[in-house]
Order: sequence, then structure tokens, then C-alpha cells
Amino acid sequence: MPEPRPLECDVLIVGGGLVGSLLADALASLPLTVVLVEAKRADRLEQPGFDGRVTALANGSARVLSQLELWDSIGAEAQAIRCIHIGEQGRFGAARIDAREEGVDALGYTVENRTLGAALWQPLGANARFTPLAPAELVGLAVSADRVTARVDAPDGTRQVTAQLVVAADGARSRLRQLLGVAARVDDYAQEAVIVNCTTELPHRGRAFERFTRDGPLAVLPLTRGRVAVVWTLPAAAASRLHGLGDDAFRAALERAFGHRLGRFDRIGRRDRYPLKRVRSAEVVRERTVLIGNAALALHPVAGQGFNLALRDVAALAELVAEAGAGADAGDRRLLERYRAWRAADQRKLAAFTHALVQGFGASLPGLGAARGAALMAFDLLPGAKSALARHTMGLAGRVPRLARHLDLAG
Repeated sequence: MPEPRPLECDVLIVGGGLVGSLLADALASLPLTVVLVEAKRADRLEQPGFDGRVTALANGSARVLSQLELWDSIGAEAQAIRCIHIGEQGRFGAARIDAREEGVDALGYTVENRTLGAALWQPLGANARFTPLAPAELVGLAVSADRVTARVDAPDGTRQVTAQLVVAADGARSRLRQLLGVAARVDDYAQEAVIVNCTTELPHRGRAFERFTRDGPLAVLPLTRGRVAVVWTLPAAAASRLHGLGDDAFRAALERAFGHRLGRFDRIGRRDRYPLKRVRSAEVVRERTVLIGNAALALHPVAGQGFNLALRDVAALAELVAEAGAGADAGDRRLLERYRAWRAADQRKLAAFTHALVQGFGASLPGLGAARGAALMAFDLLPGAKSALARHTMGLAGRVPRLARHLDLAG
């Protein structure tokens, strides 16, 4: 069998999941050639069963997807979040963030990953400047002053790919990060998320709930067709026991932890478990290399901000590449330093915020529960504080990318 021909491109993306395919979509309007390397087959990424989980899209994230002309195929299956209710099990203190008070139609949207994955991947087939290598695996990387040379194993043999810029979008256990020798700090929460979709006796009316229980945070997110997504964080042993319960026993445990704001939980779907860790890359940019999404920073799901943070990574990187102009070097050191400086504060703040939530609401020191309840009540009475948090959770705080302001990548 002859060796497959070498490829040359402007940008090489490693990882074809939600983040990698979104970056390819964002770069599609620019005069760039893009090669994407993904371990799964291409048809596995776009078929409906690609992922059973749910993503909470911030308001700013929906704007980005709309500006990239992707929202039409997502919006019909997306459920608007009109209100977020934050409380603690067994205590009166609570806080509410309402879309009407913030002057927006929705604080965000929930959409199933299978819908989101198909919507992001399918348009790429019509882009003549886009080349997918899937299934394929990155097995070697050499970085020089003017280019990146990658070796990629695929069913038809090993292929060489040369690029100006290589982007790690391959998740918390990034293969590209390992090949580069970039260290990553791992905070193991010794927790797992039990995830299940179900229906409720009372309509959710677009309300999302974040309930802090003695064992960990419990999120109930509104979905289309009267369903809700439950993301229940528990110590690993407790998650294992809960996952193995029959539907009736699981329902009883869920109702004890959540309460009856939505009445009885019905039609319990398939339950999945995912271990939870915070993974922070020691470096986000290197020579001709940038890490985005979970490859740079993987968060605890307590505030549902992981994909939204990654989406802002994508929008910022694409904007800076667009600003450089046609024919510019996409891997230029100054461009990558501007990206690092732009994204540093957002990444640092969200990493600290989610970690503090897990630690603060997971602790059970005497008197701490009452203090948390009082803090939630005080927060609810401070419109300025609520508005500031709302803007952060909507992805509209700090330096907002052009795409999130309904503007083209380059002015």
C-alpha cells in the first residue's frame, strides 16, 4: 500500500468533538486551510447517538452560534432557561436569577449533545478548505520556528501534516499536551456525576435549579418536551450505589434530595456516571501551539460553565486570527500571546469560582450551613451582585468576543 500523501494547512486541530468542530466552523469564513484529526470515525461524530449528555449554553454562547449560522439547526431542539433557582437542601436561604430582570429573553439554553454535535459537524462537509482525518491518531509532533510537523496514524497508513498552528482541542487527557510535555495539575474531587433525563409531574416552565445537598450539588435543568436533565454530583462510592438502584429507589432518593418543586419525577431514563476532576494545563500557548477547552482547563460541572468557557476560547482565537488578515501567519508568537493574555482572566476566575462552590458548599463545619443560607438570602437582595453574576454566567462579562456581540469575526 503506498504511503498517503503529505498534507499542508494553515491550522491543524487535534480533537473533533464539540470544541474542535466548533473551531473549524468558526474558521470556515476565513481564507484558511484546516485539517482536523479525530480518533472517532466521522460518521460517529454526526450521527444522532453521538452523545447522550446535555449542555447548558449561556446567552453569549447562543449568540456566537447564531452569528456562525449554526443556531437554526440547534434552536428547534433547545430549551430556553428563563430562571435559575439556587438553594441548599434543608435551608430557607435561596437566590434567583431571572431573565426578565436581566433584560434578556433567556439566560441560556439547554441542548442535548447529540443535537449540538450534529449541528457543528455537518456544515464542515461543504467546506472545500477543510480536511478531516477520522479515525486517526496524532503520534508525533515536531515544532520549529516556522512550522509544525505532525505524524498522524490512520487506517490507510501514517501521514505527515504540516501547519502554521496546531490547536489542542482533545479534552482533559489531551494527547497533544502529552506529546508537548506540558504539565497539568489535577484536582481530584473524588466525586462522580450521575446524569439522567426524566419527566416531572409539574411543568418546569424554563426554570433551572442548582440545589446544594450534603453530598454534593444537584442540578435540574429544563429540556424540551417536558423533560429535565438531572446532574447529581456525589462521592464516588455513593454515586456507584445510586447508579445501581432500580428506578423506584432512584426516584425516591432524588425526590428526597431535591424536594417537590416539580412534583414527582417520572420516566427515569438511562443513568450514566462520569468522574469529576479539575484539570489545569501549566501552559496554554507554546511555540505555534495553543490549548483550548478542556485541554487547557477542565472544570467541575457545578455551574455548567465548561463548554461556555471553551466556546469563548474558540471565539477569541478565531477573532485574533481574522484580525491578522489574509496571508498572515496563524501561528505567530505575538498572536498567541495576545490570545493568552485575553483568556487568562476568564479562565482563572471560573476555575476559582467553581472550585470555591464545590469546597464551600461541600463543607459541613458547625454553623457553616446557616452562614451559607444567609449569604444566599443576602445575594438575592442585592440586585448589583445578581446582575454581575448573571452577566458572567451568560458569558457577557469582561472582554466579549465579536461573535458574542452579533458581529463578524473581523471588522
